[in-house]
Amino acid sequence: MRTEMWRAAHRLVSHRTKNLCDPRRNPYFQCSIHRYSSGTLFCLVAEIKQEDKSINVTIATFHDHCFLAEAFANGLPRLSSNNWFTYNFGRTCQPFNPYLRHQGSNVQTCIYPTKDYTENPHGSAEMCHGRSLGIQKRFYGSATTTIQRNPEFSAINSEDINHFRDILGEKNVIQDEDRLSAANMDWMRKYRGSSKLLLQPRSTEEVSQILKYCNSRRLAVVPQGGNTGLVGGSVPVFDEVIICMGSMNSIISFDEVSGILVCEAGCILENLISFLDNQGFIMPLDLGAKGSCQIGGNVSTNAGGLRLVRYGSLHGNVLGLEAVLSNGTVLDMLGTLRKDNTGYDLKHLFIGSEGSLGVVTKVSILTPPKLSSVNVAFLACQDYLSCQKLLKEAKRKLGEILSAFEFIDNQSFNLVLNHLEGARNPLPPSMHNFYVLIETTGSDESSDKEKLEAFLLHSMEGGLVSDGVLAQDINQASSFWHIREGIPEAIMKAGAVYKYDLSIPVEKMYDLVQEMRVRLGHSATVLGYGHLGDSNLHLNISTPQYDDAILAQIEPFVYEWTSKHRGSISAEHGIGLMKANKLHYSKSAETVQLMGSIKKLLDPNGILNPYKVLPSSLVSCS
Repeated sequence: MRTEMWRAAHRLVSHRTKNLCDPRRNPYFQCSIHRYSSGTLFCLVAEIKQEDKSINVTIATFHDHCFLAEAFANGLPRLSSNNWFTYNFGRTCQPFNPYLRHQGSNVQTCIYPTKDYTENPHGSAEMCHGRSLGIQKRFYGSATTTIQRNPEFSAINSEDINHFRDILGEKNVIQDEDRLSAANMDWMRKYRGSSKLLLQPRSTEEVSQILKYCNSRRLAVVPQGGNTGLVGGSVPVFDEVIICMGSMNSIISFDEVSGILVCEAGCILENLISFLDNQGFIMPLDLGAKGSCQIGGNVSTNAGGLRLVRYGSLHGNVLGLEAVLSNGTVLDMLGTLRKDNTGYDLKHLFIGSEGSLGVVTKVSILTPPKLSSVNVAFLACQDYLSCQKLLKEAKRKLGEILSAFEFIDNQSFNLVLNHLEGARNPLPPSMHNFYVLIETTGSDESSDKEKLEAFLLHSMEGGLVSDGVLAQDINQASSFWHIREGIPEAIMKAGAVYKYDLSIPVEKMYDLVQEMRVRLGHSATVLGYGHLGDSNLHLNISTPQYDDAILAQIEPFVYEWTSKHRGSISAEHGIGLMKANKLHYSKSAETVQLMGSIKKLLDPNGILNPYKVLPSSLVSCS
C-alpha cells in the first residue's frame, strides 16, 4: 500500500505523457507559445515537418484562442491562400487567414441534427414567413413544443425595408439568403427561424431608432450576439427581425488603477481577453465559446463558465450597463462605481433576461489583475462522496488560490477517450469511478505549487484521492482541460444526446445521475459531469438515435426531481425557448407572475425576443 501511495505521489510531480515540444521526439520542432490566463491554461504548438522541401505547419490548440494564433502566425512562413483556421463552432477566423490551417475536426460535423417539423409537409422553413406563418413544431432535445405565432405581430413589407435603410444605410440592412440562413439557426442546428431581415446597428442611437419603429409597427425582434447559446434564445422562432450587435464592438475605456473596462455589447469575449492580457488583467468570465460569443450576449444570459467558483457571476462583476427599451428609450446605467446605493439597482433586470426586457448596448465590468502562477491537477476518486469531501478540503486548504474544481464520472471519461481526437488517459492504465480537475491561480509560483502538492498528498493519505498527476508544463495542463472541455464534442460524436444543465445542492447532485440510470436501464448511457465547485451538473443522456419512448422516461422526471430538491432547471445556459414553459419547476407562481408584470411594463407590445424566457400561457394572458 505504501509503495502504491509513493508511486501515485511521484506522479504528481512527474507526468510521463509524450510532449509535443520535446525536440528529442520531434526533430523539426520550432517553438511554442506559453501563455497564462488565470482560470484557464492554453497552448499553441507548432510542429514543423519537412515534406518534399515544403513546410507543413500543424497547429495544435486546446482552447481555440484566436489572439494567440495571431501572435504566433506573425512568426510563421506565409502559407497558400486557400488555408484557413477554424475555431469554436466551425466559423472561419478571417483576421488570421491565410496563415494557419487547423487540421482538427469541424465541430459542426459532430452535431447530431434534430428534425424540424412545420405545417409544411416538406419541412421547409421557407414556407414559414410573412402572413403564412401558423403553428410550428420542433424537437429541441426536450419535449415537442407547439408554438403559435402571435397574430398581433406585423409582417415585414417594402416600406419597412426602406425605413431601415434610411436609418442604417444600404449595406447594414441584410436580406441575403446565405447570411440569413446562418443567423436563423443556432450553432447546434436545433433551432431554426425564418427571418427575412437582419439589421446591423453601429450605435446606441441606431438601436433606439430601430426599436422605436418596430414597436410602433409591432414588428417582433430578436437581439443576436455570437449566436452560441444552447437553449434557442438567440435565434428567431418565426419571422422576427434579427438585430445583430456585432458592429458595436468598440472598447470605450479602461482604468488601469481600478481595472474597470467599459465597452460596447458587440465586443467578442476573446478580443476583450486579449486586450486585457496586454494590460495585465483578465476577464472574470471564461467560456469555451469565447472566440464567437459577445459580451452583450454574455451579460444578457448571465453566462457562467469556468471561473465562477473564483470570481462569481456577472451579477457581481458588471458594474453598469446601457440598455434600450422596446419603445426606443435609452436607459443609461453605465456606472463605473463599485459602491452606489441610490435606489433600485435596475441593471440586474437586464443581466440574465436574455434580451426580453431590453437590448444591452454597453457594459462596464470589473476585471481582476492577471496572476502569474497557474497549476492544474488531474485526480482520481473512488466514489462521489470522496469528490465532495475533496471539494470541502480544497476550499479550506487552497482557499484564495482555488480557481476551478471540475468533476467527471467514469462514463463521461470513457466516452471522451473513445470519441475525442487527441484525448489520452493521464492516469494509465487504470480506469477510476470519478475524476476531478483542480486549478489554482496565484501570485507566488513556488508557494502555490507547494501548497497544492501538500494538499494532494494529504488527500491521498486520507483516502480521498486514489491517484493523480500534477501538470508540469502548459501542454500537460492543456491536455487535462482538453478532456474536460471536450466532453460535449465527444458526446455529439457518439450519437443523439439529451442535455440538461442543472443546479443542485452538491450532496444530491449525483443522486439524479444514478436514479436516471436505474430508470433508463440499458436503453441509454447516462453521463454526469460539470462544475462541482458551484453545484452545476451537466446531465447528458446519450443514445444511438432520438427516441420518444426514452424522452418520455426523462421528462418531466428530470425537472420534477430537480424541483423536489430545490434546484434550478438552468444553472448557466438560460431559459430561452427550450425551457420557457418549464419555468414553474424553479420559480413559484407568484414569482413568475411578477416577472410577467415586469415584462408587460417594459415591453407592453411584447416585441422583444418573443416566445422566450416566460411561459406562453402567461404571455398570452397578458
